[in-house]
Amino acid sequence: MFSILFLCTGNSARSQLAEALFRKVAGDRFEVFSAGTYPQDVDPRVYQVLDLLSVSPQNLSSKTLQELPQQSFDFVITLCDQASRECAAYPESQALMHWDMVDPKPLDGVEPFLESARFLEQKIRLFLQLNSLDRLSPLESPTDLFKILSDGTRLRILMMIEDEKELCVSELVGALNESQPKISRHLAQMRDVGILEVRRQGQMMFYHLAHGLPDWCQLVLETVRIGNPAFINNEKIRLKALSVRASENEPELT
Repeated sequence: MFSILFLCTGNSARSQLAEALFRKVAGDRFEVFSAGTYPQDVDPRVYQVLDLLSVSPQNLSSKTLQELPQQSFDFVITLCDQASRECAAYPESQALMHWDMVDPKPLDGVEPFLESARFLEQKIRLFLQLNSLDRLSPLESPTDLFKILSDGTRLRILMMIEDEKELCVSELVGALNESQPKISRHLAQMRDVGILEVRRQGQMMFYHLAHGLPDWCQLVLETVRIGNPAFINNEKIRLKALSVRASENEPELT
């Protein structure tokens, strides 16, 4: 089971909302904690908002770091700038993150707390979506992906495969209008770092995105493709022409 700590200065509003919401969204996959560098009483509006959202406030209390049952966590997320600075050397964690958000406490009414809860729920769902914690990533680090994307030919190959799901070497050679050795070299590089996988069919080698590719990586590729709809227009046209010629050369069935 993974552990996560939400850290704020007062542990009286943002981190309490985050603890309760994360526990609801993540279920039993995580041990969830919150703490404060200078704890204060939990703001009553926290309980009002949780009640409105049908989220359990069970076990919520304001506490110091030293009061926690453990001092090492898989993830530590700070929710205010002061806590982010103060925990620079604390605590022991595999991953330290900061989610910048407005403190609702100085504001009037319940609505600022509702806005904080909506913001946190959105961030929590994105965190869980993009961290595939039940499988190992084929990439050693995000640097591997961005090195691949920095080359125009490799980027076009990935965009074509993202669109078509699977392409063979000859299709990529024709669509990109590049030499076979160049295409094969780029495919080998992407296969070596775990971005692509290959399926053999007779003498043909078909390439597709790796099945274990993490969600954040797939989201990057999808965002690049959708955000640049005309990027591979010419390549798509040439690929279509290849398929038309292939079908014209097939023997007619009688």
